[in-house]
Amino acid sequence: MVTDIFNGSTIDIFGYLNIICAIIGICLFIYCNLIVFKILDLFPKAKMRKDWKIINILIIFFLIGYLVNIISVILGLTEILIVMQAFVYAFGAFFVLLVVRLSYRTYKILLEAAETKEE
Repeated sequence: MVTDIFNGSTIDIFGYLNIICAIIGICLFIYCNLIVFKILDLFPKAKMRKDWKIINILIIFFLIGYLVNIISVILGLTEILIVMQAFVYAFGAFFVLLVVRLSYRTYKILLEAAETKEE
């Protein structure tokens, strides 16, 4: 265990694993955010734009949460980590619901367009 320079608390191996995973997650969220912008460019007038924007907002929300997680681990604020865990469960499930629903709608539109083109 290593002593935290801010308040004398210690960070164990699990704390470091938490921080490493959060940093990886932040990098992936930034990449996902860039992909969402590309998707928005592909569908400039589609009905789905609103859903993609909501997904983008949730990505930013999660990214901020990961930053708060890192700070909480470093400062030893376990209460915040417990509350954040509950938020991750709730908003993570909502995020997955949006992605699955939006994927279904997107595939449906693409398949309908392909069928129209064949006729």
